Amino acid sequence: MAMAGPLTPDFYRYEWHPLSGVRPDGEFVVAQWADGAELRCYRWWLAEQRDFELSSREGLLEPCDLGDHWHVADAWVEADGALGVRWANDDVVSRYHPGWLRHIADGQFRPESFLPEPIAWDSSVLPEPVTYHGPTVLGDPETFRRWLNDLAAYGLTRLTSLSVDPNQVEEVARRVGVLRDSNFGPVWDIEAVPDPTSTAYMSIGLGPHTDFPSLETPPGFQFFHCIENSCVGGASQMTDGLAVARYLEKHDPDAYDALTTLRWVFHGRGAEVDWRWSGPLIDLGVAGAPLTLRTFYPVRTFPDMADEDVPRAYRAVKVLGELSRDPRFQITYKLEPGDISIFDNRRVQHAREPFETATGRRLFRGCYINSDDIYSKLRVLNRRAQESKLAPA
Repeated sequence: MAMAGPLTPDFYRYEWHPLSGVRPDGEFVVAQWADGAELRCYRWWLAEQRDFELSSREGLLEPCDLGDHWHVADAWVEADGALGVRWANDDVVSRYHPGWLRHIADGQFRPESFLPEPIAWDSSVLPEPVTYHGPTVLGDPETFRRWLNDLAAYGLTRLTSLSVDPNQVEEVARRVGVLRDSNFGPVWDIEAVPDPTSTAYMSIGLGPHTDFPSLETPPGFQFFHCIENSCVGGASQMTDGLAVARYLEKHDPDAYDALTTLRWVFHGRGAEVDWRWSGPLIDLGVAGAPLTLRTFYPVRTFPDMADEDVPRAYRAVKVLGELSRDPRFQITYKLEPGDISIFDNRRVQHAREPFETATGRRLFRGCYINSDDIYSKLRVLNRRAQESKLAPA
């Protein structure tokens, strides 16, 4: 049953999970529930959660103010099931919401919480992008939430039946988060042009790749809006890097080890730019971080490894490239005017077939949003949907 209770250091409502008991254990207070769940609360952590700024819900206790004077004189279960703590240094009694404490005991404080599990896919699982009617996504909040969950799970979706207005892609992206700027600008056009500054602005085919591997943190999600696509050729191609990585881990562990541990220098070059980053092609990052593929081969420039590792590093590069083009993993489809393809640039490799500029025009407009903004929006939407099932406070 939902009850009014102590404020929590965030902006969510929690189901009321009354405590069944509390016991001291050295410097810890152990909160207990009737089903056997427990949460060990260190005294300084409880002190940090005691006082927070009400408008931001951010903590106020500075690390230099921690010390042995923050001592729990007593702890108990209050009549409503909340945790009560009396502090020895100032005799203040603090109350802690048992539902908020339970969400921590259940591990729901972690970055992956309230996000869908990633679904690795190949061409048999996802022969074309997960597709939604664009105006419905923009007009119905629940459809918007389901679309965003699919985007996070599969790393690839398509919105159809939107306009070819050049501002359309920015409108859709800003519903999710803040645009990420780049040297191409916050919103950019992709079209074959004379004297191109990038292979993206040519009519040649592009193999499977992710954008900006020469940056410490490549852009998260790309929004790619088809305004005109009347040329012969130029179909879009996508490969799930997560599926390829899992396949390699199982079937070619030597290549997987080389791809996840051996470093390359990626060098973004231009008249006024000189980006450089050193890392593996499949960057597993730290626990909880998004998988990051660095596979834009035109900017992979130097092996950053011992000489004896270079041959196996190149073999692994070739294996990754072949699998990423393999029809088992790669899907091919043509975007129509008014379609927007949205994909995880750090996970899903995108490519295109060559096209003939003499037969028509291929004009796309795109922008990036950081992964953090996508996941933040999704956590808020999923938690609000969960809250809607609680009894009124």
